[in-house]
Amino acid sequence: MKIAYIVPALDAGGAERFILDLIKNLDRDSFIPTLILFSHGGFFLEEAQSLGIEIIVLKKNFLFDPINFVKLCWAVRKINPDIVHTQLGGDFYGRLAAKILGVSVIVSTEQNVQRDESWLMKNLKRWTASFANMIIAISEAVKIDVVKRYHLPENKVTLIHNGLEIEKFLVLNKKTMSDRVIIGSVGRLTKQKNYQLLIEALAQLKDYNWECRLAGEGELRLELEQRIKELKLTDRVKLLGLKRDVKGFLSDLDLFVLPSLWEGLGIVLLEAGLAGLPVLASRVDGICEVVKDGQTGILFNSGDKMDLVLKLKNILDNITQPGIKALGKSLQASIQERFDIRDITRQYEDLYLNLLKK
Repeated sequence: MKIAYIVPALDAGGAERFILDLIKNLDRDSFIPTLILFSHGGFFLEEAQSLGIEIIVLKKNFLFDPINFVKLCWAVRKINPDIVHTQLGGDFYGRLAAKILGVSVIVSTEQNVQRDESWLMKNLKRWTASFANMIIAISEAVKIDVVKRYHLPENKVTLIHNGLEIEKFLVLNKKTMSDRVIIGSVGRLTKQKNYQLLIEALAQLKDYNWECRLAGEGELRLELEQRIKELKLTDRVKLLGLKRDVKGFLSDLDLFVLPSLWEGLGIVLLEAGLAGLPVLASRVDGICEVVKDGQTGILFNSGDKMDLVLKLKNILDNITQPGIKALGKSLQASIQERFDIRDITRQYEDLYLNLLKK
C-alpha cells in the first residue's frame, strides 16, 4: 500500500523527528512510503534521504501559493497513493489535494495544542478536517483541543502518542557530576518554549554554581541574547544553536528544564527522560501526561517565575541526593515502556489497514 506523507519541511523539531522515525519503522513489505515536502527541505533532509524512500521537495514562496499547490497536486497524482497522511502545515494543503484527487484514505496527526493559531488557519483546517477519515492526536490534551477547536465528533479523533527510537537516546551510565551544575533544554527559541522565564529565574540564583545551555534556534534569539546581557549572565547562559547530536548534548547535562507555555506532548521530554535526567517542567497540557509530579519529575506552575525559582533552588540544594536521581530513573523506565516508536508504528499501521478496509 502506498502512503504519501505530506509536511511543509523537515525543520529541526519534535514533530519532524517523529514523522521520520515513523517512516523508518514502517513494515516495508506492506507499505511503500513517499515523503512530500511542499515548502523546502530542512534540517533533517539529509537523514531522510538515507532512508531509501522517494522524497519530493517543492518550494513554497507565499503563505497561499497557488502554483505550489498545483505542483503538490501533480506530485500526489503521480504517486497515486492509497493513503495520504498529513501533519503540521500540511493539513490544509495536503487534505485539500488528496480530496480533489479522490485519495481513498486521508489521515492527519495533530502535534500540538494550537494556542497561537490564526483565525484564518483555524477555519481552513476546520473545513478540510471534514475530508479526513481520521485525525490522530498525540496526547489527551491535544485530543480535547482538536475536538473543541475544529468542532469534530469525538469518534473522528483517536489518540496515538508520539514515540522515539529508545536505543538512540538511552543513557544507562550517567557522567560523574562536577561542582558546576549543568542545566539545559532543547527547543525552538519561540514564545511557546518561554525560555526568557528560565533565564530570569536563574538570574535570581546567581549564588549557586550553575551553567545553562540552550540548544535550538528561533525568532527570539536576539531578544534572548539581549536579556542575557541585561541580567549579566553572558558567562553562564549559552545559546548553542541547533545540535545534531542531541544525545551527546543531553548526556552533558545534570538537569533538564522545559518551561513551555503550552505543549502537545514534548518529544524532547522523552529524549531527556531516556538520558536519565531529572526533569523540571511546566504544569501544562501534554507535559502532564509524560511527567508525574514527584514521581517521574517535578512540575512548576506555568509562567510563575517565583514557583520556578523555588523549584530550581530546591533541586540545586539536593542535586546529588538519591531522590533527585531517582526521578530521572523513574522517567526513563516509564518512557521505555510507553513511547517506543516500534509500538507506536504498529498502532499507525493497524489504523491505516482498518481505514482502508472500511
